[in-house]
Amino acid sequence: MTPRRFDSALPSGPASWALLALAALLLCFSNGRSVVSIAPWWALTLLLRFVRGRRLFTGIAAGLAVTILVNLLVWRGMIPVHGRLYVMIAGSIGLFFFLPLVVDRLLTPRIGGFGATFVLPIAAVTCDLLVTLLSPYGSWGSLAYTQFDNLPLIQIVSVTGNAGIVFLIAWFAAVVNWAWEQRFVWTRVGFEVTVFVAVLSLVLLLGGVRLSLRPRSPSTVRVACLTARTGEAAHLLQLLKPDFKPAELKLVRTATAALHDTLFQRSEREARAGARIIVWSEANGLVLKQDEPALIIRARELATRTKTWLFLALATATPGSPRYENQLVVVDPEGLLQFRYHKARPVPGDLEMGADRAIPKPIATRVGRLTGAICFDLDFPQLIRKAGWLGADILIAPSSDWQEIDPMHTRMAMFRGIENGCAVVRQTNLGLSLATDCQGRTLAAADYFAASDHRMVAQVPTRGSRTLYGRVGDLFAWLCVLALAVLAMLSQGLRRLW
Repeated sequence: MTPRRFDSALPSGPASWALLALAALLLCFSNGRSVVSIAPWWALTLLLRFVRGRRLFTGIAAGLAVTILVNLLVWRGMIPVHGRLYVMIAGSIGLFFFLPLVVDRLLTPRIGGFGATFVLPIAAVTCDLLVTLLSPYGSWGSLAYTQFDNLPLIQIVSVTGNAGIVFLIAWFAAVVNWAWEQRFVWTRVGFEVTVFVAVLSLVLLLGGVRLSLRPRSPSTVRVACLTARTGEAAHLLQLLKPDFKPAELKLVRTATAALHDTLFQRSEREARAGARIIVWSEANGLVLKQDEPALIIRARELATRTKTWLFLALATATPGSPRYENQLVVVDPEGLLQFRYHKARPVPGDLEMGADRAIPKPIATRVGRLTGAICFDLDFPQLIRKAGWLGADILIAPSSDWQEIDPMHTRMAMFRGIENGCAVVRQTNLGLSLATDCQGRTLAAADYFAASDHRMVAQVPTRGSRTLYGRVGDLFAWLCVLALAVLAMLSQGLRRLW
């Protein structure tokens, strides 16, 4: 007995290629910089319809080629490399996006029925998890981030992480295609379609309820975030090569001292305005290794005098070395150094030295349980889950972007707060600065490219909420991995029976 074939319910020939063209157009708005949240739902649906409606090799080859070509287009500028390396990275994103459709094409005909609609979503979740765990770019490219503007929907990440959103998008595509193959005859598909609609509606309803019933925190803390232009200091640091001259070192020290004066003057101004937490953007405190102790002593004096928490984002350079320490130094209102954290996940290709394997343990304070991470760290959900596991209330994230990844990179960080039940404060050089509460509501925002005074002030709740994801992590995603393995074995058993 031969495996079941798809009833395409579509004219063959030009009509199916037109379907692929429409899917390609929607894919252009399904990820990357120009995202329309509804686009990935229908792009995946139409792409799946094409792959299922053509012969195995033709459908997979044409669908994969179009997907990779679109990804080469939509990630331009967002991936900071060129040439073959860019083609390899952007092409890999397209490949892993398309791989679940290959799995669906191979397994679904052997399973049949409405149960086969689960092949695509569990395969999509499996690929999303593996990419997040294995890619040097973490969760970049996840379909979950395309839904950033749908707050009720993305509340599901507090339970499942990104996997819940990826599952729903892919299941939608599979259910529509299943109904399409039944020619949308309601007597054949009505019950099953109603089940899907009910599940999606329940997710949206519970997300809305979570947003509406969450009580406002009875107390907030004023957080002031600032970015000072590094200007000449950043340029002069490049002079400190192994053969640098004493005169060059003197120029660098003069420039960094001026930068420090600006940062401390602005920090004191914010403290006098009522800020209890002050944050610098990533690597804004350029400092030579031999000058770092004096800078920290100055910070301790300011923190003690103004009774503020200082989150100093430093780039510590050693003369003669091309690499630097990207670190977050935290000083409490008593002038004590609470932690020194080196960025755990340096951006591939950057000259920053990563050292720490985990983000700092949250500090219990009068203004909530505080922890921190640096920019790219927040693209790795498994790294940030410590904040949820240990009950952090506020996650401080000094960051630095570039225009092509603005504002997507900041929006990705918002998901970590919802997952772990903590507010996220992300002060961003060359990008969107954003403060959100533990459910992703915007508390304050500042666009670097639309202002001359690069600062953000927010009243941040001092209490977060505990989440299931913070306790069990990627359990849902791993269950999908297990389910895919079971379905693969079952399909082989069914094949032998046929």
